[in-house]
Amino acid sequence: MEVNRLGGCNSVIVVLDTSIIIDIARGIIPVSSIGDVIAGAFKMIVPRGVLEELSRIAESRGLKSKIARRALKLVEEVGVIIVEEFPGEADDAITALALSLKSLCRVIVATNDRILRRRLREAGIPTMYYRRARGGLEVDWYPVF
Repeated sequence: MEVNRLGGCNSVIVVLDTSIIIDIARGIIPVSSIGDVIAGAFKMIVPRGVLEELSRIAESRGLKSKIARRALKLVEEVGVIIVEEFPGEADDAITALALSLKSLCRVIVATNDRILRRRLREAGIPTMYYRRARGGLEVDWYPVF
């Protein structure tokens, strides 16, 4: 992936997972809280696989589909950068994208998926997640910031 397409590495790159995007769409997590945790400039990116996962949910029926449709609109509204270079299942695409950026930029993955967080921790990639008990985002492992 070209770092130039992201506008360089002057800010932290936040890779968004489906679970975080859905919580933002539900109003549980304000987008501004990501900036509060990072305490500086950041850019949000998402691999195409995450959008495909959201689209599959949006095609179903019920409340989840409405939330997924709102989440897809939100990605567009807040200017999330969509990365095409990492196709496949969402978790695999997120891991590959974060690993490719890790040596070039400060990167953190925002996810509520415990299995994905463990996988990223083992790969040396910091994560942030929503902790319901405290009502806010927390960083799981944050060595580079």
